[in-house]
This record gives sequence, structure tokens and C-alpha cells, in this order.
Amino acid sequence: MKRETQNLLLLLIGAAVLWITLDGSYLRYVKPSLYLYLLVSGVGFVLLAMVAIIRDIRCGKAFDERDYAFGRGDGLGGGDVLDRDHGHEHGSGRAQWLLLAPAAALLLIAPPALGAGAAVTSSPVQVAPRDLPAAQPKLLAFPPLPPEPAPTLPIVDLVERALQDSSHSLDGREVTIRGFVIRPKDLEQQHPDAPDADLARVVITCCVADARYVLVHLAGMREVIEDDAWLEVRGVVETGSAQRDPDRTPTFAVSDYRRIEAPDRPYERGR
Repeated sequence: MKRETQNLLLLLIGAAVLWITLDGSYLRYVKPSLYLYLLVSGVGFVLLAMVAIIRDIRCGKAFDERDYAFGRGDGLGGGDVLDRDHGHEHGSGRAQWLLLAPAAALLLIAPPALGAGAAVTSSPVQVAPRDLPAAQPKLLAFPPLPPEPAPTLPIVDLVERALQDSSHSLDGREVTIRGFVIRPKDLEQQHPDAPDADLARVVITCCVADARYVLVHLAGMREVIEDDAWLEVRGVVETGSAQRDPDRTPTFAVSDYRRIEAPDRPYERGR
């Protein structure tokens, strides 16, 4: 790869990292605590690219001045010698330019956050092992719920409480959850008018490479909601529904819901 291509690739990568960091879209790919690392990395890439470009420009000028001093490239035949001596540096290969495409694409078209479309290729969060259906998940002492009516809980916290809370803090308690809609594909194909749906969030530990889905079944929906629509839902977890479900997914009896905008931080944090 020519040095010009290397420098341009380094500059594009740095610019892309800075772009997604400063406009907040990095939250589609990594956890918020990596902001400073991305910012420093982007600035470092751009500075390295600029230093390399300036150095090459200066070296190129010095090279031209040296050639002129030795009488090369002045019509006396020296130019042919120079071309023969350095012809290996001016290859015509173009495949390396394809490396610029991903960085340039990230500047122009930022991929969206994971949603319903990627659920079929990702694994659900496993609070209890699925390969041991008869085994009961280990019970833990969870902190009490906030005292206000219908406190807001992360979906991953609600699922863990439904399966493992020894104090049964969710029994009969109305809570609020937020997430995006996933319509079961078999139900959507066989009964497209059925309002049944799941409410989901993507859970990451570090970045989308370790992304998993955590969801609850919604019971009592009054209309069909399309995939990826974000909802704020109030309701009560049906007691024992998570233990009865093969996928350890609780059922959430809906009392009210409303559409909301997708949050700036679309992912929940896993333990």
C-alpha cells in the first residue's frame, strides 16, 4: 500500500471515530464509559495522519530539490535513471483503496442501533440455564423497589427479579418498563391481526459484539404495534410466569402504555 493511501486511511479512521463520538452515535456500538477512550483515539489517529502527511510533503520537496541539484529530471536523461531506480514505488495496484470504503461509509452512513431485526441472530439473556428446565434458579435478596407508584425498572432487572427475587418484590406490584416491540414471527405470519408482542431491550457488557436480548411477553395489548416501536408500559408481572416459560421469560400484564421516542442510550447494561 502506498504511503498516500496509508495516510488517507488513518485520517479517515480518526475522523470517523471523532464523528461518532462527538455526535453521540457511538452509543449504538459501545457503552457510555468508553467515550473518553474513543475521543483520545480519534484525536490520536488524526494527529498521526497529519504528522505523516506533513512529513511526506517535506520529504518530497527535499527529494525534488536534491534531484534538481544533481541535474536529474532536467532533460539530460537523468529522469529516466530516476524512474528506473524508483519504479517499484509507483505500482498501479488499486485493491488497497477498498480499505477506505468502511471508514468513508461510517462518516456518511452510520449504522443504526440494534433492534428487532437482529433479534433472530442474537442470544437472549440467560438468567437461568435453559438446558436444565427442571432446575430452579438460585434465589437472591434484591433491594426493595422504590416507594413511588409504578416505579420504572430496566427490563433486565425486572426479568432477574421475576426469576430470582427471594422476597417476591414484584408480586402484585405495578411497575413501568421501556423498550421496543418485537412481534413473534410465527404469530405475525399466521395471525397478523393478533396484538400479542414482546417488549425487549438489548443488553451489552462492553459493546455490540457481546449484545444479547432480554424481553418480556406483553399480555393485554389492545392493538397491533409494529416492530421497533418504542413503548413505555405499565403493568404487573404475572406471578410464576417466568418459571413456567421454557425460555424463562416473564409475562407482563399491561394496564397502560404509550409510544415514546427511542432513547439516546438504547442499550441496557449487563452484569
